[in-house]
Amino acid sequence: MRLNKFLAYAGFGARRKVEELIKQGRVEVNGQVVDSPAVEVDPKKDVVKVDGERVRLPNKFVYIAFNKPQGVLTAMERAPGDKRPIVADYFRNYPVRLFPVGRLDYNTEGLLIMTNDGELADRLAHPRYHVPKTYIAKVKGRVKPAEIERMKKGALLVDDKGKKFFIKPLDVKLLHPSKTGRNTYVQITIDQGKNRVVRRFFDRFDHGVLKLKRVAIGPVKLGDLPKGYYRELTPEEVKRLKKAAGLEEEG
Repeated sequence: MRLNKFLAYAGFGARRKVEELIKQGRVEVNGQVVDSPAVEVDPKKDVVKVDGERVRLPNKFVYIAFNKPQGVLTAMERAPGDKRPIVADYFRNYPVRLFPVGRLDYNTEGLLIMTNDGELADRLAHPRYHVPKTYIAKVKGRVKPAEIERMKKGALLVDDKGKKFFIKPLDVKLLHPSKTGRNTYVQITIDQGKNRVVRRFFDRFDHGVLKLKRVAIGPVKLGDLPKGYYRELTPEEVKRLKKAAGLEEEG
């Protein structure tokens, strides 16, 4: 098994995340620091350590739905000097090492899937599998039905590096049409995971986001789960989520 795959399966994050650990020189195999994610390891024979701690594969995979509050960083380690709350604060006493699947930015709240299943995390985050995510956005101003129709056709956006990309939502609809012109609630479903993509999208139509909440990832719904709380996914939810990520067929 490749080292990056082993670490992902052991709960250290998706493979791109564990590759950073390897490049930082924090990973040892049989007492030797390694710098390549392609190193082959035998989980039964080789001793793998991260930051000096022995790593073993989990006995079982865990899948959690967490309602991340606004003002919490999607991170499992706090940067030096940064006192802001992080997702890991809510799982300090959880008996299994977990990591978040993808990200929600600091000012966005809602559904975040936590797991120790690196393969599923990779699939859910990979653009190839187009797993839909649904958000409810409170946006500035009055959004008219004609604008919703234009939004459904998509928009050309620019990412942090100045690269242009096109996004076409799977669905956009008004939830609470504004009568005063102050703000509007809009539900949007997308299958692209670029940074701040929903905020960029509404900015493109001159309706800046005032509040943003993710309410679904594929078949998993946030429902009435309170902010800052979590629950384990049901076996049926896990099955459907894996199917959406191309890992498992329903039978």
